[in-house]
Amino acid sequence: MTERRETGDRVEKASTGGASDESAASVRAILQTIARLISTDRRAVVLASESAEILLANATANRLGFDSAQLRKLLDWPDLCQRARRAGSVPVSVPNDKTPMEGELVSLPLGRATGYLLRLAENDLEATWLRNRARAATLMRVSHDLRTPIQSLLATAQSVLDMSDREGAYDKAAARDQLQHAADLALDHISNVLGVIKGEQSLAGLKPDEDFNLTEELRSLVAMVSPIAKARGAEVRVRFDPPQDVWVHGPVRFVRALCQNMLDNSVKYGGDVIELVLKATPLGQAIDDAATTPGLSIAVEVRDQGGGLPVAQKARLMEALGKSGGRPSADEQCSTNDRRPSAGLNVLAHAIRQLGGAIEVYDRGPDGAPCTSEVTGAHPGEVTGTILRAVFTLETAEPRIFAKESIPAVSLADPGESPLNGLGVLIVEDSPSSREWLVHVLRAAGAEVVSAGNGMEALSLLERGDVAQAIDLVMTDMTLPFMNGVEFARRVRARQGQDTQFWQGPILALTAHVGDEIRHACRDAGIVRVLEKPIRPKDLHEALLKAAADVEAQDDQSASVAKRVATLTDSEEAMEKTVVEELVSQLGLEGARGFMRRALQEAHEVFDELKAEGVGEDMGRKLHAATGACGLTGLSLVERNLRALESAVETGQMEFEDLFRTLEQALADTGRAVEGL
Repeated sequence: MTERRETGDRVEKASTGGASDESAASVRAILQTIARLISTDRRAVVLASESAEILLANATANRLGFDSAQLRKLLDWPDLCQRARRAGSVPVSVPNDKTPMEGELVSLPLGRATGYLLRLAENDLEATWLRNRARAATLMRVSHDLRTPIQSLLATAQSVLDMSDREGAYDKAAARDQLQHAADLALDHISNVLGVIKGEQSLAGLKPDEDFNLTEELRSLVAMVSPIAKARGAEVRVRFDPPQDVWVHGPVRFVRALCQNMLDNSVKYGGDVIELVLKATPLGQAIDDAATTPGLSIAVEVRDQGGGLPVAQKARLMEALGKSGGRPSADEQCSTNDRRPSAGLNVLAHAIRQLGGAIEVYDRGPDGAPCTSEVTGAHPGEVTGTILRAVFTLETAEPRIFAKESIPAVSLADPGESPLNGLGVLIVEDSPSSREWLVHVLRAAGAEVVSAGNGMEALSLLERGDVAQAIDLVMTDMTLPFMNGVEFARRVRARQGQDTQFWQGPILALTAHVGDEIRHACRDAGIVRVLEKPIRPKDLHEALLKAAADVEAQDDQSASVAKRVATLTDSEEAMEKTVVEELVSQLGLEGARGFMRRALQEAHEVFDELKAEGVGEDMGRKLHAATGACGLTGLSLVERNLRALESAVETGQMEFEDLFRTLEQALADTGRAVEGL
């Protein structure tokens, strides 16, 4: 073995840096032990620093030319080190002339510093064995997670089949949307399974760290499991703290696997009400957290009313997590096979290890709070359910829609010119680009805005006293998934009639299609105004002020908006100048361009999906959302073409060749116009 003693000495000094002689001796002993292990290992092994500086290397590694430059060239070394530090170890696949070398990277604490031990199998047989073992483990986890979307698909299909002719058009459309959503999730999981089987995933798997919207991931998960809960008469509730989108950087696939498996059993066996709670606290502000790096302490809780976990199941959970304790008593002992952790528990345990976090489980008392501090089965009072809590940390990330544009989060206007100053508004909109546009336009006018991606989330916000007190009115889109705008308004009005402490205020509707059927449905549901997309910021401000001042006022705004839309139809320009000018004045040039790019991207995505897959159950809603986003941002040419496609889909037309051609040209022309602003 070649031991680079000078470098090793530097690491020892960096590791101990002013520490006691006892600590320095301890680090030296660790390094000596590692050196002996490396020298006797027949595989290629190196110990390196986070900067890829080689500290120790054996003869096999030297023969293969592993040095600092090679580590940086062949591997994403900083990312691998970060993942290894978080999870303890990560699988690694290093490119080679013929067969990739498989192995792992292990994080080793060395006093105040951290070393990274890279071990690789050069032998083809051993590398193949490692690759197949990892592939089998990945296949097991992916296959297990396939059950939930399939069960959701079956539950939704049964709900659609059970619908009578008396069901409203909105209810049927929502059910079809959910059916398509469940089918898409199932197909996505099946694609992952096939990818593992065909060997398209390496030992290291897909790179797990990326920027993602944690709140949106949980929204999607709740939407997936809600049909399963509904089929058994249960309800899933959500609570996000803070009540806004949380953007993070990390391994999104492990977050999905963790949260899905936390929810699965509770949804199936957890009583009438299952609550999902997300708490995100900046590091440095969390209790007992002295970290100063930018990041968030994430706590995800699933609270159910299923009577508590049996002792044997708690023991299996602890075994999967590698913890002792919580074993069944003698009269509760089960067979070895029964005590073996299930696939779901193994997936959950693997996910939390990859996140570098911990899981706690508590018995839940009648007041909803934990009634025991340890997972022993002992409790001082009645047990009504279980609280499963996962805690981990993730880096913060910039919202993807703003990443390149740096749109200011505060108003650019003079405070004295803010017409909505002090007005509290809850926006309920499923299209991310439309939602963010509305949020920023209203904030720029001085309003205090919170947003939700669907009706379930919005109801949860209105149930929170701290949030509800700041909301003067609610504005909801009509074509929401899983609970349309009419159903959402009905539920709010029902709660208002039953509970005087519940939020009381007017509800407005925002839709791209205003017709007699929609107006009648909205009026019956207690919606005071119906606003038509696209709507200019000035008109939106005026409508909100009127609604806040007088919930009984007639909706004069929709007529003027409809007249403006008719005028736009005769225009051949790519963009509506008035809308664009107001966007720029509110958000600045780059901010306005950022929203337009996002709306164009949404239009491109739905266009590509329609060309590739044809008309699916969810296509009408997706076209509707893209049309609204383009209208809100002044992309009138694309909006008109999307409306034509949407109309064709609604009427059952199947020949889209001419519409495709004109929309493709409109997208190209509008893209050039946006970049030329």
